[in-house]
Amino acid sequence: MARKTKAEAERTKQHLITAARRVFQHHGITNTSLESVALAAGVTRGAVYWHFRNKSDLFLAVRSQTGKLLQLKQKIPGDALEKLESGLLEALHRLETDCEARSTFEIMLWKCEYVGEFSAVRNNLMSGGRDFWQEVHQLYRQAAKEKILRPKLNPRLAAWETLFFFTGLLKIWLAETPHSLARSEARETIRQHVSSKRKPR
Repeated sequence: MARKTKAEAERTKQHLITAARRVFQHHGITNTSLESVALAAGVTRGAVYWHFRNKSDLFLAVRSQTGKLLQLKQKIPGDALEKLESGLLEALHRLETDCEARSTFEIMLWKCEYVGEFSAVRNNLMSGGRDFWQEVHQLYRQAAKEKILRPKLNPRLAAWETLFFFTGLLKIWLAETPHSLARSEARETIRQHVSSKRKPR
């Protein structure tokens, strides 16, 4: 019986996360209350507080459920720069095909004010950015060892450049309509960005 109760509680929690993502995307973080999430999920306000301390705690659960957008440590063929390009393109493909990931990142980049209780959320997101930087930095260092990196290019600064580039690209991509020029040229822009780091042959 206890096992069933635990399973039911987990289902309720996941249902709340799904409802919160939908409400956050439609109304934005600031205009969303926990009461509105409870209403959307068809549960009591108390049920929300049973699982989440506050709105920022709920939002972190939404983000955690989506997981990392960028996965650069996959075992894929190619040199370090090819792996970087593949990882960036795969992240973009996930936004195109995974509506939950797309909704979550749209909320993160366009529909959240990181003030007050959400200051902790901002720190969490910046930690993710630093993880991205470290993975990209490692690939650029590997590219230097493979002697395919453009001469005199600093791997550390190149990693920051790619972080700035990709974050900006994602924000614009999410703001645009599906058939906009920005979206249609995003893949070639990624390829050109990575290619610009490669040593001329």
